[in-house]
Amino acid sequence: MQHIIKYTMNTRRLIFAVTFYITPLCLSATAYAEDYDASIDFPPAHELSLPVSGVIKVLQVTSGQRVSKGDEILALDPVPFDAARSYARSRVTVQQTLLTASERDLQQQQELYDRTLLARVDLENAELRVKRDRAMLENAQAQLANAEYELAYSKLTSPFDALITSVHVNQRQSINNSLQSKKLISLVEQGKYLAKFHVSADELARFSIGQTATINSSNKKYSGKVSSIAYSGIDQTSSKEKPYLITAIFTAKDQRMPVGQRASVHID
Repeated sequence: MQHIIKYTMNTRRLIFAVTFYITPLCLSATAYAEDYDASIDFPPAHELSLPVSGVIKVLQVTSGQRVSKGDEILALDPVPFDAARSYARSRVTVQQTLLTASERDLQQQQELYDRTLLARVDLENAELRVKRDRAMLENAQAQLANAEYELAYSKLTSPFDALITSVHVNQRQSINNSLQSKKLISLVEQGKYLAKFHVSADELARFSIGQTATINSSNKKYSGKVSSIAYSGIDQTSSKEKPYLITAIFTAKDQRMPVGQRASVHID
Protein backbone atom coordinates (compact mmCIF):
# COMPACT_ATOMS: atom_id res chain seq x y z
CA MET A 1 0.00 0.00 0.00
CA GLN A 2 2.85 2.37 0.82
CA HIS A 3 4.42 1.66 -2.57
CA ILE A 4 1.18 2.61 -4.30
CA ILE A 5 0.94 5.90 -2.36
CA LYS A 6 4.57 6.79 -3.19
CA TYR A 7 4.00 5.95 -6.89
CA THR A 8 0.91 8.17 -7.01
CA MET A 9 2.71 11.10 -5.35
CA ASN A 10 5.69 10.78 -7.72
CA THR A 11 3.36 10.67 -10.73
CA ARG A 12 1.63 13.88 -9.56
CA ARG A 13 5.01 15.58 -9.11
CA LEU A 14 6.05 14.54 -12.65
CA ILE A 15 2.80 15.83 -14.19
CA PHE A 16 3.17 19.13 -12.32
CA ALA A 17 6.80 19.51 -13.48
CA VAL A 18 5.95 18.78 -17.11
CA THR A 19 3.01 21.21 -16.99
CA PHE A 20 5.20 23.87 -15.34
CA TYR A 21 7.83 23.72 -18.10
CA ILE A 22 5.58 23.17 -21.13
CA THR A 23 3.07 25.95 -20.39
CA PRO A 24 5.58 28.83 -20.76
CA LEU A 25 6.85 27.31 -23.99
CA CYS A 26 3.34 27.24 -25.45
CA LEU A 27 2.73 30.80 -24.32
CA SER A 28 6.00 31.98 -25.86
CA ALA A 29 5.17 30.26 -29.16
CA THR A 30 1.73 31.83 -29.40
CA ALA A 31 3.07 35.20 -28.36
CA TYR A 32 4.70 35.56 -31.76
CA ALA A 33 1.40 35.26 -33.67
CA GLU A 34 0.51 38.83 -34.60
CA ASP A 35 -1.21 40.90 -37.27
CA TYR A 36 0.67 43.58 -39.20
CA ASP A 37 -0.67 46.47 -41.24
CA ALA A 38 0.46 46.07 -44.85
CA SER A 39 -0.08 47.45 -48.34
CA ILE A 40 -0.72 45.48 -51.54
CA ASP A 41 1.73 45.68 -54.43
CA PHE A 42 2.60 43.84 -57.62
CA PRO A 43 5.61 41.50 -57.66
CA PRO A 44 8.64 42.71 -59.65
CA ALA A 45 7.78 42.98 -63.34
CA HIS A 46 9.18 40.60 -65.96
CA GLU A 47 11.00 42.56 -68.64
CA LEU A 48 10.62 40.99 -72.09
CA SER A 49 13.01 41.66 -74.96
CA LEU A 50 14.23 40.02 -78.16
CA PRO A 51 17.71 38.71 -79.03
CA VAL A 52 17.36 39.89 -82.65
CA SER A 53 17.00 43.25 -84.41
CA GLY A 54 14.32 44.42 -86.83
CA VAL A 55 11.25 46.57 -87.37
CA ILE A 56 8.18 46.09 -85.14
CA LYS A 57 5.30 45.10 -87.43
CA VAL A 58 2.79 43.82 -84.84
CA LEU A 59 2.14 45.36 -81.41
CA GLN A 60 -1.01 43.95 -79.88
CA VAL A 61 -0.96 45.21 -76.28
CA THR A 62 -1.16 48.39 -74.23
CA SER A 63 -0.50 49.13 -70.57
CA GLY A 64 -3.17 47.70 -68.28
CA GLN A 65 -4.21 44.99 -70.74
CA ARG A 66 -4.56 41.37 -69.62
CA VAL A 67 -3.29 38.56 -71.83
CA SER A 68 -3.35 34.78 -71.69
CA LYS A 69 -0.38 32.44 -71.75
CA GLY A 70 0.87 31.96 -75.32
CA ASP A 71 -0.77 35.09 -76.75
CA GLU A 72 1.38 36.87 -79.32
CA ILE A 73 2.02 40.39 -78.05
CA LEU A 74 4.74 41.70 -80.38
CA ALA A 75 6.36 40.61 -83.66
CA LEU A 76 9.08 41.96 -85.94
CA ASP A 77 8.66 42.13 -89.71
CA PRO A 78 9.28 38.50 -90.76
CA VAL A 79 10.48 39.25 -94.34
CA PRO A 80 14.25 39.40 -93.62
CA PHE A 81 14.05 36.39 -91.30
CA ASP A 82 12.14 34.29 -93.86
CA ALA A 83 14.62 35.30 -96.56
CA ALA A 84 17.60 34.36 -94.41
CA ARG A 85 16.07 30.94 -93.69
CA SER A 86 15.33 30.31 -97.38
CA TYR A 87 18.91 31.25 -98.33
CA ALA A 88 20.33 28.98 -95.63
CA ARG A 89 18.16 26.09 -96.78
CA SER A 90 19.35 26.49 -100.37
CA ARG A 91 22.98 26.49 -99.23
CA VAL A 92 22.42 23.26 -97.34
CA THR A 93 20.97 21.67 -100.48
CA VAL A 94 23.89 22.83 -102.62
CA GLN A 95 26.51 21.61 -100.14
CA GLN A 96 24.80 18.25 -99.75
CA THR A 97 24.97 17.85 -103.54
CA LEU A 98 28.65 18.80 -103.67
CA LEU A 99 29.49 16.43 -100.84
CA THR A 100 27.71 13.57 -102.58
CA ALA A 101 29.67 14.25 -105.76
CA SER A 102 33.04 14.46 -104.00
CA GLU A 103 32.36 11.24 -102.05
CA ARG A 104 31.52 9.45 -105.32
CA ASP A 105 34.72 10.81 -106.85
CA LEU A 106 36.75 9.63 -103.88
CA GLN A 107 35.34 6.14 -104.24
CA GLN A 108 36.38 6.06 -107.90
CA GLN A 109 39.83 7.42 -107.09
CA GLN A 110 40.24 4.77 -104.38
CA GLU A 111 39.45 1.99 -106.85
CA LEU A 112 42.00 3.32 -109.33
CA TYR A 113 44.61 3.68 -106.60
CA ASP A 114 43.99 0.11 -105.42
CA ARG A 115 44.65 -1.02 -109.01
CA THR A 116 47.87 1.08 -109.04
CA LEU A 117 46.44 3.23 -111.80
CA LEU A 118 46.45 6.45 -109.74
CA ALA A 119 49.13 8.35 -107.93
CA ARG A 120 48.94 8.75 -104.15
CA VAL A 121 48.76 12.52 -104.41
CA ASP A 122 45.62 12.32 -106.57
CA LEU A 123 43.91 10.11 -103.98
CA GLU A 124 44.83 12.54 -101.21
CA ASN A 125 43.44 15.44 -103.22
CA ALA A 126 40.14 13.56 -103.55
CA GLU A 127 40.09 12.97 -99.78
CA LEU A 128 40.71 16.67 -99.16
CA ARG A 129 37.77 17.61 -101.40
CA VAL A 130 35.48 15.36 -99.33
CA LYS A 131 36.69 16.97 -96.08
CA ARG A 132 36.20 20.44 -97.57
CA ASP A 133 32.66 19.71 -98.78
CA ARG A 134 31.73 18.07 -95.48
CA ALA A 135 32.92 21.15 -93.59
CA MET A 136 31.04 23.45 -95.95
CA LEU A 137 27.86 21.42 -95.38
CA GLU A 138 28.26 21.70 -91.61
CA ASN A 139 28.72 25.45 -92.00
CA ALA A 140 25.56 25.71 -94.10
CA GLN A 141 23.61 23.66 -91.56
CA ALA A 142 24.81 25.96 -88.77
CA GLN A 143 23.65 29.00 -90.74
CA LEU A 144 20.24 27.37 -91.24
CA ALA A 145 19.94 26.64 -87.51
CA ASN A 146 20.80 30.27 -86.75
CA ALA A 147 18.27 31.55 -89.31
CA GLU A 148 15.53 29.35 -87.80
CA TYR A 149 16.48 30.55 -84.31
CA GLU A 150 16.26 34.22 -85.32
CA LEU A 151 12.89 33.66 -87.00
CA ALA A 152 11.52 31.88 -83.92
CA TYR A 153 12.72 34.68 -81.64
CA SER A 154 11.47 37.53 -83.82
CA LYS A 155 8.23 37.68 -81.83
CA LEU A 156 7.12 37.79 -78.20
CA THR A 157 4.45 35.62 -76.62
CA SER A 158 3.18 35.86 -73.07
CA PRO A 159 4.95 33.30 -70.84
CA PHE A 160 1.90 33.11 -68.52
CA ASP A 161 -1.47 34.74 -67.87
CA ALA A 162 -0.27 38.29 -67.35
CA LEU A 163 -1.09 41.94 -66.83
CA ILE A 164 0.85 44.33 -69.09
CA THR A 165 2.32 47.03 -66.86
CA SER A 166 4.16 49.06 -69.51
CA VAL A 167 4.99 49.10 -73.23
CA HIS A 168 8.32 50.71 -74.12
CA VAL A 169 8.13 50.70 -77.96
CA ASN A 170 5.81 51.69 -80.80
CA GLN A 171 4.64 49.93 -83.93
CA ARG A 172 6.97 50.37 -86.95
CA GLN A 173 9.81 51.26 -84.59
CA SER A 174 13.20 49.85 -85.55
CA ILE A 175 15.11 48.15 -82.74
CA ASN A 176 18.80 47.28 -82.78
CA ASN A 177 19.86 44.61 -80.30
CA SER A 178 23.32 44.02 -81.76
CA LEU A 179 25.02 45.76 -78.81
CA GLN A 180 22.44 45.64 -76.01
CA SER A 181 19.04 44.05 -75.74
CA LYS A 182 16.27 46.66 -75.54
CA LYS A 183 13.45 46.31 -72.99
CA LEU A 184 10.18 46.04 -74.93
CA ILE A 185 7.31 44.90 -72.70
CA SER A 186 6.92 44.75 -68.90
CA LEU A 187 4.35 42.43 -67.34
CA VAL A 188 3.39 40.69 -64.12
CA GLU A 189 1.73 37.36 -63.56
CA GLN A 190 -2.03 37.62 -63.11
CA GLY A 191 -3.26 36.93 -59.60
CA LYS A 192 0.16 37.25 -57.94
CA TYR A 193 0.44 39.98 -55.30
CA LEU A 194 2.72 41.10 -52.50
CA ALA A 195 1.77 42.28 -49.03
CA LYS A 196 4.50 44.55 -47.63
CA PHE A 197 4.98 45.78 -44.08
CA HIS A 198 7.76 47.12 -41.87
CA VAL A 199 9.03 45.75 -38.57
CA SER A 200 11.56 46.80 -35.98
CA ALA A 201 14.88 45.12 -35.25
CA ASP A 202 13.36 43.50 -32.14
CA GLU A 203 10.61 41.90 -34.26
CA LEU A 204 12.93 40.71 -37.01
CA ALA A 205 13.78 37.40 -35.32
CA ARG A 206 10.16 36.30 -35.63
CA PHE A 207 10.34 36.02 -39.43
CA SER A 208 11.92 33.55 -41.83
CA ILE A 209 11.71 32.95 -45.58
CA GLY A 210 8.88 30.54 -46.43
CA GLN A 211 7.01 31.22 -43.21
CA THR A 212 3.23 30.80 -43.52
CA ALA A 213 1.19 34.00 -43.65
CA THR A 214 -2.50 34.85 -43.94
CA ILE A 215 -3.39 38.04 -45.80
CA ASN A 216 -6.71 39.73 -45.04
CA SER A 217 -7.90 42.31 -47.58
CA SER A 218 -11.42 43.53 -48.42
CA ASN A 219 -12.87 41.01 -45.97
CA LYS A 220 -11.23 38.11 -47.79
CA LYS A 221 -8.42 35.90 -46.60
CA TYR A 222 -5.58 34.55 -48.74
CA SER A 223 -2.89 32.03 -47.92
CA GLY A 224 0.67 33.13 -48.58
CA LYS A 225 4.22 32.93 -47.35
CA VAL A 226 7.08 35.26 -46.48
CA SER A 227 9.11 35.72 -49.67
CA SER A 228 11.73 38.30 -48.69
CA ILE A 229 13.25 40.09 -45.69
CA ALA A 230 15.25 43.21 -46.43
CA TYR A 231 16.62 46.33 -44.81
CA SER A 232 14.91 49.33 -46.40
CA GLY A 233 15.56 52.26 -44.06
CA ILE A 234 13.04 54.02 -41.83
CA ASP A 235 9.34 53.55 -42.54
CA GLN A 236 8.10 57.12 -43.02
CA THR A 237 4.47 56.11 -42.37
CA SER A 238 5.15 54.98 -38.82
CA SER A 239 6.12 56.90 -35.74
CA LYS A 240 8.29 53.98 -34.64
CA GLU A 241 11.60 52.98 -36.09
CA LYS A 242 10.87 50.00 -38.36
CA PRO A 243 13.71 49.70 -40.86
CA TYR A 244 13.07 46.13 -42.06
CA LEU A 245 10.69 45.37 -44.91
CA ILE A 246 8.87 42.03 -44.83
CA THR A 247 7.20 40.84 -48.03
CA ALA A 248 4.60 38.07 -48.22
CA ILE A 249 3.54 36.70 -51.60
CA PHE A 250 0.06 35.34 -52.22
CA THR A 251 -2.38 34.48 -55.01
CA ALA A 252 -5.77 36.16 -55.46
CA LYS A 253 -7.24 34.97 -58.75
CA ASP A 254 -10.83 35.71 -57.73
CA GLN A 255 -10.54 39.49 -58.09
CA ARG A 256 -8.41 42.37 -59.36
CA MET A 257 -6.82 43.89 -56.31
CA PRO A 258 -5.87 47.56 -56.54
CA VAL A 259 -2.23 48.26 -55.85
CA GLY A 260 -1.78 50.33 -52.69
CA GLN A 261 -4.82 48.82 -50.99
CA ARG A 262 -4.42 48.30 -47.26
CA ALA A 263 -4.34 44.80 -45.78
CA SER A 264 -3.41 42.96 -42.63
CA VAL A 265 -0.94 40.10 -42.49
CA HIS A 266 -1.14 37.41 -39.84
CA ILE A 267 2.10 35.53 -39.25
CA ASP A 268 1.78 32.12 -37.63
